[in-house]
Amino acid sequence: MAHQKGVEVGEVVQSGPALAFLVYPEVVLAIAPSPFWAFLFFIMLLNLGLDTQFSSVESLMTGLVDNWPEQLRPHRKKFTLGMTVFMCLLGLPMITRGGIYVFQLMDFYAASGLSLLWCVFFQTIAICWVFGAKKFYLCIEEMIGYRVSMYWYVCWVFLAPAFMVFIFVFYFVRYSPITMGAYHYPAWGEVLGFAISLSSMLWVPGYAIYYLLSTKGSWSEVLRQGVTPVIKPRKEAVMAEEKARLTYQDVRDVELNIEEDLCDESFVSYDSKKCLGEAL
Repeated sequence: MAHQKGVEVGEVVQSGPALAFLVYPEVVLAIAPSPFWAFLFFIMLLNLGLDTQFSSVESLMTGLVDNWPEQLRPHRKKFTLGMTVFMCLLGLPMITRGGIYVFQLMDFYAASGLSLLWCVFFQTIAICWVFGAKKFYLCIEEMIGYRVSMYWYVCWVFLAPAFMVFIFVFYFVRYSPITMGAYHYPAWGEVLGFAISLSSMLWVPGYAIYYLLSTKGSWSEVLRQGVTPVIKPRKEAVMAEEKARLTYQDVRDVELNIEEDLCDESFVSYDSKKCLGEAL
């Protein structure tokens, strides 16, 4: 495409919604048979969007229902339906005439900006440094039945946090104001974008400050209590784990009995051969 238009590649392919809905369709039209590849391309986009929505909505619903189980768990389906309708209404402004500018603002500052990286960083720290990477490593072993490579342990503890800090700092160093083609967003648009990012980022330090101020005890006691994992497994999980342990113990006992029987047989066979040799 750059050769046909006589421009640089950077002027043809740019990030943003135009990449998926303008550049890629034009590339697909140049490949024969174009209707077949166009069909596959847009089916891929549809499945990608549906898959993203499934994981995003399910993670949100699980967190809310687990936080208020008595009120929400009996009505989980109705609550999920209500939340999906509410989120659909929130997305309607993005399909209006000027909705692409709202979409670009949300995409730049929320979906692929600071907030996602910020939340993932603290999730990694909470799991690997507070809960404990070794415990997490053993939990995975218990779930899948074997130990994963230590490479993943190193990634969880060191490489992933280091890369996220580097990307976070690099984002501010190379920051440039948001644009939409030739349109430059006004100053209040950038302020709105950062407000969108902070709307999810401030909850992490905000809840930490709230916990320190609302929990009784000295600062050291509150901090120690705050970083101590409090996990109460469900009755079904405890019963399943105990059943698996007993099953493993029964299998192990059978293996030990078989080994003892084989050892006894070999010992008797050895004594018989010895006595026969002496008689001869």
